[in-house]
Amino acid sequence: MAVEELIPALEVVAAEGASRAGRGLSGLMGQEIAIHVPNIRAGTNTDLCAAVGGDESVVLGSYLSISGDITGHVMLLFPEQRALECVDLMCGQEPGTTQEPDEMAFSAISELGNIVGSAFVNALADHLNLILHPSPPTVIHDMAIALVESVYAEVLSQGGDVVMMDAIFEDQKGRTAGLLIVAPDPVSLAALQRVAA
Repeated sequence: MAVEELIPALEVVAAEGASRAGRGLSGLMGQEIAIHVPNIRAGTNTDLCAAVGGDESVVLGSYLSISGDITGHVMLLFPEQRALECVDLMCGQEPGTTQEPDEMAFSAISELGNIVGSAFVNALADHLNLILHPSPPTVIHDMAIALVESVYAEVLSQGGDVVMMDAIFEDQKGRTAGLLIVAPDPVSLAALQRVAA
């Protein structure tokens, strides 16, 4: 089964997950933050790296694993400058305030990944009537190709594609964008096909 066959179901899940994550972020920040997912597509490791600026671009993001009825991986990745824009957005600061990826930035990106990743996993579980558990988030900060090769080595070595979702974060002061990546383990694809049909 190809990952492309999951995209119609994932479009519904992404809309619900974005809505949940937006409510969670807005409640946490005490201000309205909207999240939009305008584009969902399947892609390879090459596509993934290109989407965040190329193999050697430095990215900052958050990683969660999925366990339960199916297993897999979720990453929310930003080119480093976009991640710093997200930190300002989450902290209610003027865009451009955060200049370096410091401990506060890592903490904010970890929490953002936790909210967005968990919202997506929970929406997927509800939509497909599955029991799924997202792990606590791990902050990732490295060149894009290094992250892809380390996190998705198993998936990609078996010829599996990943699902790539553009994620736009917006408040009253501005907007920024990242990439939400979902990679079901190859052994889970058949189960996903059955429940998503």
